[in-house]
Amino acid sequence: MEPEEDLRAPLKRGRIERALALMAVSVLAIGVAAFTYVQPRFSFGSGTTHGGPASQPPADAAYQLAAIHFVDSSTGWLVAELPSHAFIVLHTRNSGRSWTPQLTGSGGEVGEYAYFDRSHGIVVTLGPNAMIFQTSNAGATWSRSEIRQGGGNVVSADFIDELNGWLLVQSPTGPNATFVETLYRTLDGGTTWLGLGNPVVAGDRAYRAVFADPDRGWLFSLSSGPYAYRTANGGTSWQRVPLPGPGAGWPVAPPWSLSPERFFVGASITAGAGVMAVVVPVAPPKGRSADGMTVLAYPPLTVRAFDGGGAVTYVYTTFGDWSPYRYTSILSESGQVIAPMASSQVELSSLDGGSTWTNAEVPSAYGALGFTDALNWWWIGGGAWATSSDGGVTWGRTRLIGVLPPLPGSLQILDADHAWFGAMAGGRPMLEMTTDGGYEWTAISLPPLGS
Repeated sequence: MEPEEDLRAPLKRGRIERALALMAVSVLAIGVAAFTYVQPRFSFGSGTTHGGPASQPPADAAYQLAAIHFVDSSTGWLVAELPSHAFIVLHTRNSGRSWTPQLTGSGGEVGEYAYFDRSHGIVVTLGPNAMIFQTSNAGATWSRSEIRQGGGNVVSADFIDELNGWLLVQSPTGPNATFVETLYRTLDGGTTWLGLGNPVVAGDRAYRAVFADPDRGWLFSLSSGPYAYRTANGGTSWQRVPLPGPGAGWPVAPPWSLSPERFFVGASITAGAGVMAVVVPVAPPKGRSADGMTVLAYPPLTVRAFDGGGAVTYVYTTFGDWSPYRYTSILSESGQVIAPMASSQVELSSLDGGSTWTNAEVPSAYGALGFTDALNWWWIGGGAWATSSDGGVTWGRTRLIGVLPPLPGSLQILDADHAWFGAMAGGRPMLEMTTDGGYEWTAISLPPLGS
């Protein structure tokens, strides 16, 4: 497999005009139902970093949402990333009517990961020279330390509480600048880390590790076959779990192809023993160049293909996505086609920890998924909403709810009544919030931040 390429690197010129048109339609489409609009304000509390006061955000500038996390109906945090890729942690105690900046820092090259409970917060900047920021007093003060494990190039982080966490670290190996991933685990909030080795077999790539508890976890991976990776011992060992294909079967590379078929698999825990797997088959198309499709990076899923003999880079969203992406940054690069959703993706649902799987027929190829428990799923697209009560196998009637299209990975369902997701109104970040189980939504404009 080719070494992974940097998503931020300049790429060959492709159909960026079509990309812009697709994104404009996706971002600006709004359903017919009316919604409430809330204009927030900034409040400046005593949030500090290393004892210094949090600075007041300067003049207005566009920014992206990197993470959204609410712990109850009124209390939440979001991580905003400025065009400079510096990040700011904002905190609300009144459902987004006002926000307090608590932490600022240099953002990671591939984004930020965030975990919060009522008292504790953890922010990890992803990419080379990763940092970890932590609070134990709901963001009043923060500590900061470097992540040095494996050279400190962190591609994903996951914490289930303030003590138990995992890092997936990428390190170069060999003279051809190929990479290998190593999983690290902490039991003491990051004071010490234990190396658990590469979680995937030779030839596969790991992109993210997610855990339901100290023992059970799954991977996002690029695999040589249609299978997911599962652990039952905290990541010490991993088992390959076969995944059933669609009715027509999985695509197969033609015999003359120089590139075999590959499978991007994102396995996410819904609740309890529930698991959702998204599979995007990546195979050279028949009748085209023998050198077919190659996954360059994730997140977002970035694939190089050949369209009429010329190389084109496609950037896709999938239902397995776990974090909002930097759409503005992606669009600023030439030579990329932004596709609203990978049309070839297959969604699968398991209610027994991956022992058996059923096709999950999501209402539309675009949108975001959320879960109240293993059985009850929500789908939200541009102005529309539907629910499932059997783990995504069947869906009720699609309702028009008049909301902005959700950013991938941003839908958080706190309970049967309360949910949030992030959106963009042009270049302005927004939150959408419901308090009645999804029937009515409030659009919350987020405060201006500086660049």
